[in-house]
Amino acid sequence: MQTRTFKALLFDADGTLYDSPPLHYEAYRRTSDELYGFNFTPELFRRECIGKYKEPTQILREQGIPCIDDDFRTRKQPYYDALAAEKLMATKGLVDLLEEATHHMIPCAVVTGASRHSLSVSLDLLGIQKYFSVLITQEDTDHQKPHPHPFALAAERIGNNPSECCAFEDTTIGIASAKAAGMFCIGIHHEGNTPQQLAAADHIVQDFRALQREYRGQEITITGL
Repeated sequence: MQTRTFKALLFDADGTLYDSPPLHYEAYRRTSDELYGFNFTPELFRRECIGKYKEPTQILREQGIPCIDDDFRTRKQPYYDALAAEKLMATKGLVDLLEEATHHMIPCAVVTGASRHSLSVSLDLLGIQKYFSVLITQEDTDHQKPHPHPFALAAERIGNNPSECCAFEDTTIGIASAKAAGMFCIGIHHEGNTPQQLAAADHIVQDFRALQREYRGQEITITGL
């Protein structure tokens, strides 16, 4: 068993902070059907969007369907917003962890490939935007995961070395990004991924309730790793 101490916590958003991938998929499916009569299947979503981090419009073009990014996003966003307002839930134990980190003045950041609008909608619905001092979205970097830049940029803006940060991720490419940036990474295992997809993580938990932790000053020590 290991014990590690950190000065900052960095979180992926979709699938890590909250279970939004099924909601994004349903919004993609409705938009693709409505605009192009295309059946955007769950298998396509898992393989290309989650597994390869592709935008739905890129996938549609690869299927021979000409589409405009802005048109797709404009049609998709109200679908997601409505679904999120009804069904979005924070990962179990998240709010307690964020409350504790805030109390001990441990900075927290979100590192996501989602748009800033999509992220803000979700954070505001759950009332958790106040806990994050830094938000890194697709608009903030030209390099998406698995490139290390998103996590490295978050650490820079928070003011900590990557080695002082603990990252939380739920995908293979997210873990690769955090590890390449020099961070300890904890994988979040849920029904939408497999232990094999999280194999490169330093530790795996079902949700944030499983983290054994204690605090000293402005540091968090995670045990049982």
